[in-house]
Amino acid sequence: MALQSAKMFKRIIYGITVACICAAAVFTPSKTVRHEFPVFRVMLDPGHGGVALPDRCRNGDRYCAVTRTYLQDFREGASFRGIEEHALVYEIASKAYDILLDCGENGDFSKFYPVLERFTDVSYDRVYIQCHMSRSDSRHRNEIIRRKDPNDEFRIYDYPDDRGVMRPGRLSYINARRPQIVVSLHAAGKGAAYFMGMNPVIVPPFDFLHSGLLDLQGEKQGRSYFFSSPYRDWFDESSRRTGYQWFLNDVMLYFTGYPLKASGDADLDNFRGYRYNMVTWPYRDHIGWERWARTHPDNSPYAASAKKFVLAGKYWVREKSVYEKYKRDGGLEGFGGDNYYASAEIIRYILYSLGINNLYHADQRLGKPYISVWTMPLFVNAINAFIELGYLARPRFRYLLTSRQDEIAQGVAVGVYSLCAGIVPKQAPIRDRPKGKKIDLIKYSMPNKGSYFDLAPIP
Repeated sequence: MALQSAKMFKRIIYGITVACICAAAVFTPSKTVRHEFPVFRVMLDPGHGGVALPDRCRNGDRYCAVTRTYLQDFREGASFRGIEEHALVYEIASKAYDILLDCGENGDFSKFYPVLERFTDVSYDRVYIQCHMSRSDSRHRNEIIRRKDPNDEFRIYDYPDDRGVMRPGRLSYINARRPQIVVSLHAAGKGAAYFMGMNPVIVPPFDFLHSGLLDLQGEKQGRSYFFSSPYRDWFDESSRRTGYQWFLNDVMLYFTGYPLKASGDADLDNFRGYRYNMVTWPYRDHIGWERWARTHPDNSPYAASAKKFVLAGKYWVREKSVYEKYKRDGGLEGFGGDNYYASAEIIRYILYSLGINNLYHADQRLGKPYISVWTMPLFVNAINAFIELGYLARPRFRYLLTSRQDEIAQGVAVGVYSLCAGIVPKQAPIRDRPKGKKIDLIKYSMPNKGSYFDLAPIP
């Protein structure tokens, strides 16, 4: 009897202990998962894909909730003599992706050693890089054309499916994965001699664009703010206007959604839409904004006139934030912020990779940046390294982009690693040698909200 009582007592104690453990598990706050090494989130974004088909109503991009139409034809990318940009950049990005997988938490970092040690002979830090691709393979065009919607996963902006349900475009897909760095790879068909080499693609800081708005509103005296700025080498779409005139055109587009005619008047027949409302993220305007915007009322953020435009809304609070300033102004290159540094640094690693493989040429250089109000640097919440890898009409770049993809991909992969962890590049007879400095991501921390890259709304 005593033995049975003892057993019963033990069972009661055991039951109470298990209950306490379960209760502790339920009521104890969850803890942040601890990783052995720092973790960085990276998105590789090979440009374009999809098919440019004639029916814009079905196959376009930049769907506008105000007009309920696509505002532009789908852009499948540059081509030259059967060589297609979308295929080349996908091949290079997928090769870089395969290399970076070995830096992941479940990767085999020992396979990354031989690649990394071609660039540095100084000890380096182990980090985890969680790498993703922004789209799938676009090379099999016949298969894509047979799809119900050939451009569904390749569109930049959100779009309606055949039932009218809105689907995320590439920008929304990227932002949803909260990357800290997005590497966008492109290749142009032709380019002016002024843009020789490989070129970063950047947007200027809000303050500079706002100065342009004040200029359009007649509140800015003179043009010195433009011509004395490091952002004065504006992207010219054609020689019919000066760089300054194209700048004002893009300022108008950035704020109001309307471009300017050559005369300087608003082109009211060529509405380009409110692009920040074409993305699923916390910086869209309030529900029902499109009903208010439909009439483009004066003294609102939807005014068709620069003079009647009013800054209001969560997106413009974001644009004025210190975090966007970090991304787009100052920084290790002296201007252009972390976007410019990340773009230029990856280009330098690509050139270094080509150089250590004895691939030298006068055209291989870090070129001037393209500056405008480009979509990807504006509407991804990450640091955006946007790179024009070369020009298909130039024989040297056709050779590099078709026959030297492995070397380019290694440069991209090591460049990404260096931006995250930093390395000391070996001495080499390379004109544009990498700086090897990692990006300071700590400054993107938000009080009580984690990181800016987590899409935490800015108060």
